[in-house]
Amino acid sequence: MTIEKTVEIPSSRRIFLDLPLDVPVGKAKVTVTPQAEKPDVDAYEAIINLRGIAKKMGSTLTVEQFHVMMREDKVLEEEKYNRLFQNNSK
Repeated sequence: MTIEKTVEIPSSRRIFLDLPLDVPVGKAKVTVTPQAEKPDVDAYEAIINLRGIAKKMGSTLTVEQFHVMMREDKVLEEEKYNRLFQNNSK
């Protein structure tokens, strides 16, 4: 019988095994095989790919326009917060 499971090793380096009841009692061989993580995708390459996808979909949004939208959202959030806060303080 072979039982295989991928687990996260915590910083304490301790793991606990709960075995199924059908595993026979007695000596057993336990093997730990570290798996190399996949290399991170190059962030610049990912950004270029996403930008290309957006352009293919017809997006004309620029960074400047995005920043303007973010500032407008921030103003709206502040106004909403102030309305809620003023109502709660009465």
